[in-house]
Amino acid sequence: MPNRQPGWELIVKVRILLVDDSPMVRRAMRSLIERNPKLEVCGEAENGQIAVEMFRQLNPDLVVLDFSMPVKNGLQAAQEISNLHPGIPLLMVTMFRSEQLKKEAEKAGIGTVLSKGDNLSGNLVSTIESLASK
Repeated sequence: MPNRQPGWELIVKVRILLVDDSPMVRRAMRSLIERNPKLEVCGEAENGQIAVEMFRQLNPDLVVLDFSMPVKNGLQAAQEISNLHPGIPLLMVTMFRSEQLKKEAEKAGIGTVLSKGDNLSGNLVSTIESLASK
């Protein structure tokens, strides 16, 4: 066993891919996430198509997806990502939260749907931590 300095510990970070068509929303989510030393944003994408490509390249531990995006929406991207890596933790954030969307999200492999309007800043990191620990 290597000789370590007192208080030294290995922190394994959860690598997160952020997907939202708004640069402002991505910046805000990144800021919230990276306040936690156990979390890091490894990449950002502005639509579902780029998200799938980046997922293949970066192999993140968790993906945060917006629902409504150009080119490919969050549900479509989630389905492709789930097919590539079954069981990957997926979190959807949206302004359009409904029971129907929640059902569609579950079918696409999304573990949790958060509303951007319901205290997202207070719920985002705790939800990521919960999904990452499963």
